[in-house]
Amino acid sequence: MKYENISFLDKNYKFVKGDIVTENGIITDICQKDSADKGIGILPPFVDIHIHGGFGVDIMYAEAEEIAYLSRRLYENNVGAYMPTTVAKDYDSILKAAANVRKAAETGEGAEIAGIHIEGPFISKKYKGIMEERHIVPCDTKLFDSLREIMGELKIRFTVAPEAENAQAFCKYVTENGGFISLGHSGASADQCQGLSAGSYTHIFNGMAGLHHRENNILVSALTDSLYTELICDFIHVSPKCAEILCRLKGDKIILITDALKAMGQGNITFEFCQKQITVGKQGARDKDGRLAGSVLTMKDGFENLLKISDIKTAVKAACENPAALLGLKEYGYIDIGKKVIL
Repeated sequence: MKYENISFLDKNYKFVKGDIVTENGIITDICQKDSADKGIGILPPFVDIHIHGGFGVDIMYAEAEEIAYLSRRLYENNVGAYMPTTVAKDYDSILKAAANVRKAAETGEGAEIAGIHIEGPFISKKYKGIMEERHIVPCDTKLFDSLREIMGELKIRFTVAPEAENAQAFCKYVTENGGFISLGHSGASADQCQGLSAGSYTHIFNGMAGLHHRENNILVSALTDSLYTELICDFIHVSPKCAEILCRLKGDKIILITDALKAMGQGNITFEFCQKQITVGKQGARDKDGRLAGSVLTMKDGFENLLKISDIKTAVKAACENPAALLGLKEYGYIDIGKKVIL
C-alpha cells in the first residue's frame, strides 16, 4: 500500500514529507520530498518491554484471547511490539501466564508479542515493592528452562536482584542460553552489580536503594555504567527533575517503559493486584498504604512527557530504538526500508 505526502520522522530525527510504500506493515520503499511544515508526523512504532496489562487485561490472569485484545489496543496506540510482564508468583502461575502469552502471540494480532518479562520471583524481599514476599525465592534455572519449552523462539527476560541467592550463576546461564537479564528490585552494592550478565536496570529509582553520597549501590551503578536503564516517565514514579538528570547522564541509554497495570485506559478505578486493593487517582495506582503498584501510563503519554525534559532524539531512542536494540528486534527502531511502521 502506498501512502502519499505524509509527514514522518526520518533517521536523522527530522520530520519530513514524502511517500511510504508498505507490504504487510513493513516499509518496502520511501520517497522523501521535503521538510514537514510542522514538527509533527508519524513516529516509529513504540516498543514496551515492561507492561503488566492494560484496558482491563491483567497478564497474570488473562486468557490468550484477552491478551490478543490487549495487543490490538496497544497497536492502536502506536505500540509495535511489547513484552507482557509477570509478577512474583509460584512457578505454576508464571508458567500458565507464559502459555497464554505464547498462544496470544501466535494469533499475530495487533502489537507483536516479542516475548515475556518475568519480574520476580528472584528479587529482594526488602525492595519487593507491592509484590508478595511469600513468592520471592532463590534464583533457579529450572524456571528458565520451563519457560524456554513454552515460549519457543519468543524472548525471555528476567528482572533479578544481584544479591539474590544464586544470582550470578543464574544470570550467566540465562544469557548464555539466549535470555535477557535486567537488574532491579534490589539494594545491592555497585560491586555486586558488576560482572553479572545483564543488559539493563529495571525501572530506575524505583524498587531499588536510593542515592547516598557515601554508598556505591545499585543506583550509582545504574547511573554510571553503560547498561540501559528503564524509565517510567509519568512524573509520579520519577519526578521531572530526576528524569532530567537521568537524561543528562544516560540520554542514549534510556528505555521508556509503562509498567502499566490492567487499569491503564480504565480511568480512576479500584482493582486487585498482587493480592492487594489498588486505587487509581491523581498520584497514580497505589495500595491503601500509599505504595505505588505500577502505572496507568501509556507509551504515548510517556513519550510526550519525555519530550518535555529532553529532545526528540532522546525520546525516540528511549521509546523505539533502545528497547529494539536491547532485544535484537531488527524490524523496529526507526522509519526506513525493512522496518515496521504503523500508519
